[in-house]
Amino acid sequence: MSANPLLRWLAGKLLRLPPRRTGNIQLEAGIRVVMRDGVELLTDHYWSGDQPRGPLVLIRSSYGRGGMFGLMAALMAERGLQVIAQSVRGTAGSGGQLDPMRQERDDGADTLDWIRCQPWYSGQIYTFGPSYLGNTQWAMAAGSGEKLQGMLLMMTLSNFGDELRAGGGYTLEGTLGWTQLMQQLVGSQALNSMQRPQPERLKPFHNQLPLAQLDQQAFGKTVPWWQQWLRHEPDDAWWQAMNYSAAATSLEAPVNMIAGWQDAFLPYQLQDFSNRQQAGKPVWITIGPWYHSSPAGMVRGLQEAIGFFGDLGNGRAPCADRQPVRLYLQQAKRWLEFPCWPPPQAQPLQLYLRQGQALSHSAAALDEGSVSYTYDPADPTPSMHGPTPMGHSRVRDMSALEARDDSVSFTGSILGHDLDIIGPVSVELTVHSDREHTDFFVCLCDVDRRGRPIQVSDGYLRLRPGSPVADADGKRHIRIDCWPTAWRFKAGHRLRLIVTSGAHPRYARNPGSGEPLGSATRLLPAHQQLLLSATQPCRLLLSEVTLR
Repeated sequence: MSANPLLRWLAGKLLRLPPRRTGNIQLEAGIRVVMRDGVELLTDHYWSGDQPRGPLVLIRSSYGRGGMFGLMAALMAERGLQVIAQSVRGTAGSGGQLDPMRQERDDGADTLDWIRCQPWYSGQIYTFGPSYLGNTQWAMAAGSGEKLQGMLLMMTLSNFGDELRAGGGYTLEGTLGWTQLMQQLVGSQALNSMQRPQPERLKPFHNQLPLAQLDQQAFGKTVPWWQQWLRHEPDDAWWQAMNYSAAATSLEAPVNMIAGWQDAFLPYQLQDFSNRQQAGKPVWITIGPWYHSSPAGMVRGLQEAIGFFGDLGNGRAPCADRQPVRLYLQQAKRWLEFPCWPPPQAQPLQLYLRQGQALSHSAAALDEGSVSYTYDPADPTPSMHGPTPMGHSRVRDMSALEARDDSVSFTGSILGHDLDIIGPVSVELTVHSDREHTDFFVCLCDVDRRGRPIQVSDGYLRLRPGSPVADADGKRHIRIDCWPTAWRFKAGHRLRLIVTSGAHPRYARNPGSGEPLGSATRLLPAHQQLLLSATQPCRLLLSEVTLR
């Protein structure tokens, strides 16, 4: 049992949960649920002794069944819900070998079939969980959506391939950190502890090449998924086995999402939300000032889940007192609601990159010219901050980035009034490089009255031969989709855009050689030009909302 009744009572109070219905919680631990190939997955069943056939919440976890998830399960059970907590294949005592994300459709379907055959099955199955646990929900929705009555998704996405190979590159810091975490859980019997990542231990490996040897160097063994992720190009059909995005538009059951402005999965979760809403399916999203593993975000998810599943289980319309989009406007300390994303009242705002490293509202009289810098992968532009799946991602001072010789900045005029930006962010650039294989990274900053540039949004793109196609003179026109945001630029502040060609190790540096990702060892500098003109302007694209 996770925590004694007194501690659970105290947790419920501190977390501001609805009053518990009972303290009489029952637990059957270590049930062996057999999959279609004979592999057994360890499973725990929580229920209220006073309500043994309540609506059921399924949590399929890659991080064990105890600790935080065990406590959440017990707190739900005290509030009238049954909970099934299961360790996915190859983790925390469950049999088989872990094949991340790709295994979850079939195993999820088999688990649902097992539940539906149990005498305590009530006819209602909901799903819950963050991150990987959210992806297992999408996998079940893709394979067995008709068996689900509702989903609560926290800081997650339907297609992990989008994040692993974000922008056409490779999210080195996050993938290596997650692989480290899973090495502590694969085959482990330590079911009641969720191990913490140790990012400091991994720093010496971030600059090692080739990448295909990092698993041996960091963990002393070959990790199959590490090799596969490096081997397959972003457009390879291999990734489709972990792509559950079709469920976003096909699932009939209501879906409630929790997201964070500093979460590594935010752009993809918002895409799932928008796709679902455009398909006319019931969906809601809450976006708070949270990073991926933010305790405050986890608490909000638990609070929402208990209310959401309670409404569904009692035949009430869920989320009846709110609009589909609820978001936190950063720097204004204000929660807002809208009917859709982006907000319907958002107006396009374009800022143009000009000579003299200025950022202008006007496209008039744009001078022809260029700005140059050299990117050296032997001394890669570092990822100062920004959303990652591991660690505490928060907005930070980007002064060190703009001070480097391999970055250029464009700064707007001082704002005479508050400017609220709510919606997608993107940057269009016309560039020239002496390397066909190269990267571009942009960062939008809020420059305060003291001159500090604070990160607001950023984006990354890897260029390859023919992608995009170059003009006859070698120019390439690119669009970099950045992190969505809701941010108030206060009066007296300025907007600044930093342009560079790397954010290592958040995104693995581009060696410039065109060698395969996993085996590349040659590091070739790239001489970059931003081409400024009136006919093909470089510009920052924002969405401005005027609030009452």
